[in-house]
Amino acid sequence: MGLTVLSVLSLFVLNITFLCGHAQDAELSLKPNVSHLFAGESVTFICDMREGNATDWLYKFNWNDQEMVHFTKSSSYSLYLTAELSGNYQCIGRHNGSTTFTKQSNNLTLSISALRPTATITADKTTIPVGGSVTLTCSVQGSAGWTYDWFRQIPDSREVVIDTNSLQNFVSVSDEGIYRCRGRRGNPVFFTNLSKVYHIQKTLSNRAFVTLQQNWTQIFSGEMITIKCEIQGGENTEWQYEWRTTSSKTPPTHSEYNISRASFSYNGQYWCKGRRDVFFSTAWSDAFTLKVSNKPRPTITAERRTIPAGGNATLSCSVGSYNEWKYFWFRRASVFSEIQVIRNKEPDQMITVTQGGIYYCKGGRGNPVFFTEDSDPITIEKRVSNKAVVSLEPSWPLIFSGEKITVRCQISLGGSTEWEYEWSKPDSSTGLANNASINLNASVINSGSYRCMGKNKQELYSVTEWSDVITLTVSGNRPKSSISADSRVLPEGDTVTLTCSVTPSTPGWSYYWYRGKKTSEPLTMAEVVLHSDGQIGVSQEGDYWCRGGRGNPVYYTDYSDVISIKKTVRNGPAVTLHPNWPEVYSRETITLKCEIPGEDTEWDYEWATSSSHQPPNQNEYKINSVSESHHGHYWCKGRMRSAQQNSTMWSASFQLKIVYKRRPVLTVSPSWLSPGASVTLNCEVEHPSAGWSFYWYKAVPDLSEKSSSYELLPDGSGTAQDSYIIHGQTHTAAYVCRAGRGDPEYHTDHSQPKFVWSADLNSAASLTVSPNSVQHFIYDSVTLNCSGNSSQWRVMTFTQRGYLRKLLECGNGGIMTKSTCNIDLDQYRDAVYWCESESGQFSNGINITSHVTGVILVSPVHPVNEGDSVALGCKLRTGNFNSTVAFYKNGKLIQNDDREKLNIPAVSKSDEGFYKCEYSGHESPESWMSVKGSRSSPSVSLITGLVSGVSLILLLSLLLCCWHKKSKGTLCIRPAQSQETSQTAATVQTMSQDENQQQIYSSLVHGDMNVYESCRPSENTGGRTDDYRNISLQLRSVEQRRKCDDPEETSDYHNVDPNSATGP
Repeated sequence: MGLTVLSVLSLFVLNITFLCGHAQDAELSLKPNVSHLFAGESVTFICDMREGNATDWLYKFNWNDQEMVHFTKSSSYSLYLTAELSGNYQCIGRHNGSTTFTKQSNNLTLSISALRPTATITADKTTIPVGGSVTLTCSVQGSAGWTYDWFRQIPDSREVVIDTNSLQNFVSVSDEGIYRCRGRRGNPVFFTNLSKVYHIQKTLSNRAFVTLQQNWTQIFSGEMITIKCEIQGGENTEWQYEWRTTSSKTPPTHSEYNISRASFSYNGQYWCKGRRDVFFSTAWSDAFTLKVSNKPRPTITAERRTIPAGGNATLSCSVGSYNEWKYFWFRRASVFSEIQVIRNKEPDQMITVTQGGIYYCKGGRGNPVFFTEDSDPITIEKRVSNKAVVSLEPSWPLIFSGEKITVRCQISLGGSTEWEYEWSKPDSSTGLANNASINLNASVINSGSYRCMGKNKQELYSVTEWSDVITLTVSGNRPKSSISADSRVLPEGDTVTLTCSVTPSTPGWSYYWYRGKKTSEPLTMAEVVLHSDGQIGVSQEGDYWCRGGRGNPVYYTDYSDVISIKKTVRNGPAVTLHPNWPEVYSRETITLKCEIPGEDTEWDYEWATSSSHQPPNQNEYKINSVSESHHGHYWCKGRMRSAQQNSTMWSASFQLKIVYKRRPVLTVSPSWLSPGASVTLNCEVEHPSAGWSFYWYKAVPDLSEKSSSYELLPDGSGTAQDSYIIHGQTHTAAYVCRAGRGDPEYHTDHSQPKFVWSADLNSAASLTVSPNSVQHFIYDSVTLNCSGNSSQWRVMTFTQRGYLRKLLECGNGGIMTKSTCNIDLDQYRDAVYWCESESGQFSNGINITSHVTGVILVSPVHPVNEGDSVALGCKLRTGNFNSTVAFYKNGKLIQNDDREKLNIPAVSKSDEGFYKCEYSGHESPESWMSVKGSRSSPSVSLITGLVSGVSLILLLSLLLCCWHKKSKGTLCIRPAQSQETSQTAATVQTMSQDENQQQIYSSLVHGDMNVYESCRPSENTGGRTDDYRNISLQLRSVEQRRKCDDPEETSDYHNVDPNSATGP
């Protein structure tokens, strides 16, 4: 019953296995068990199902998934290998009694080489030492499982097999011979190729030595030597010699190596050995080192270099510490004398001499004799009593590389003796020189001690003692200047002290200062304040450098580092003025601000002042009407609101200066009118960039108020330009100006009035003079006549010194109720005269001059009408004319006879010019005669137009010339006509370029005159685009300027009533 159940279970399990297909738990193995095989070997595959008995299965073998053997009962399969059979192998088992239940084995991969391998033989050494052995090793690269066969052969015999353990791959041998090996494995046996042969030699017990035949410890270039190979205990053996060396030479194959002339190419190590036959030799000798040195130079020494009177000196010559040398001694009485042999081939190294001279020696050894180099010569001298002294010029304790230095030797009590000088220098060299000094371009190698001695040129070996040593110290590093400042902040109006020094500190330096760029020129003493050598004061901010210099030529240090001097400091408060005017006038409105640059910090402000007003603790202090009490210094500082303990420094002092009202200066051009000419007014204020506006007025005389009122000119209120042009002015007029600025606007005082005179008479007011002449003799009496629509008059003058005043002797207090006035001329009365009427009219202006000369020209004071007759006269102070009288026009003689007058019956424009007369060598001053064009004659107008056109062309040419020269920064001034040099300026008559049809009218002035034509730009026209050029004729007198001013007189134009003018 139990067997039945078991059978059923077995069939059940087998049925499940069949249903599951084949399993893969079979194992395929290889014998021999190696992976790398060779063609010609045989292997056996063994398939193990690892279940049941081997007979329960049928076996199949596959190669690369191709069937090699169909199912058989044998579980093994042998295969003879070829290279083509490399690949994957597998076996499959099928259970007996089933067609579906199978097992697969693992894959075996075989690598089969087509070539038979060759064994490799190696040895731990090639020569068997005495009583020793050599180990040989045999191997087959890249595979395992081998056993080995060994073979030996000796000369004249067959190769034999060495009986040894074939399982080991090495063997120890103690006999010489030719050895080789091979490997084998498998069944049937597979053999490798035989290895290459290996020669094993045997060392004899004899010993080889390399020796030097000459028993010298050092060999020198040029010597003859012999190197030997000696073998101990081999006297009866015929040896072959082998040499080995590290030198570039090849020794011979015999026992001795003769070198006829040693050189550096023989330097190296030498070995030798003896060989009895091909298998027996000695061991290599120990290395023998051959070192060939340069030919030696013996050293000569002396116990002393100077022989005292009656004494001697012992000299010694040596070539190292060798005893094999013999010595040869030589002497020369002088550099140019013959050599004397004083000792020859003596082993004694020392010699005693009693003579001065040049001594040297040399050594010799060997046969033939090998000589050393000659020793350096040694000079033995005698001593004299003179003293040598060495000095440095300049004697600075530290010299820098590149400086010029002189080392000088002086011989005391030298008398007329001619000396040669011997120097001992830092490089240990000595040398003779004819010069007593050494000029050095110093470098570090010049550092050290210097001394000198003198040699008498007539007595060659008479020498002084060596001087005392002087030490020269040279630094290889160029020194660098250092700059420092007592402050890097430059207070306004103050200076900062800069100090320059040289490190290391040495004497003799001068200092050079630079601002801006290093390439700039050094600062001059005009730009700095010199405190002391190396210390200056500067008042400008900027980047500063310095450097030192000394010697001739100058040796400079490196530039110092830059130091920046600034006028501001971070978070440094500053008191500023708004508006930022250079001057503040009384009653102006201003604001002082405390400004702290930098971060956005909230500040509380504090003020300090020397004035009588304390500003509020705010950042702004507004003063609506500033006064003298606000004058003083102001300081401020800020205190942080969040940290009251933190505050800035006090600001620099700001000085608020309050000045009284200033009066602007008015200028007019031209001063003398041509009919219809334009007049340009220029109002000049101090600091014109301070935002001024300008106001322009005409002055109207008021005799009752003893002053003038001002009438605002059209469009003359608050102009931005500082100039104002009046067109079509025909009569004499006076003008004033003033300026204003700020908000509310502050106004200056009115300027002094300036006049523009017309020489033409007019019906409203006119002035004439009797006698009718510009020139008068001093202390002459003249009559002034004011005529027109007025019952009261005031006579005004403008002197050549620039004083404006009224004539007090004309009427009561200067007010005339009649039309005439007599005055006596003196040296103060040279002036322009005019009348002012009760109704506010100005008359024409006339020039009156007085002279101390003996002759004057009588010429009309008013312009002459074209076509009128004119008579110019020559007048003497005393006496009568009794010879010829000469008249000149523009410097050219036009009449020279006994007539006292120059008559022009019908004057024309061509007659206009400067006239003078001459009598008996005395000349009158020049006067200008002006001619007015006639309006009644068309022909005259035509001629006038032509003349004016020509004049215009000439004027334009002159203007272009002057403009060209001015563009180059020059002023063109050309003397027109001169008799003497003029020093005194008279009044100026100008004519603008537009007035091209008018002739130049010039003032008639006293004294000899010099006429200049001057080209200059017109006054400021307030940005007008047209470029005006004025031609001015300046009349200058040769008379010396009078030494005293005019008598003090009052003028109603000095103090005018500003409230009487219209406008601001």
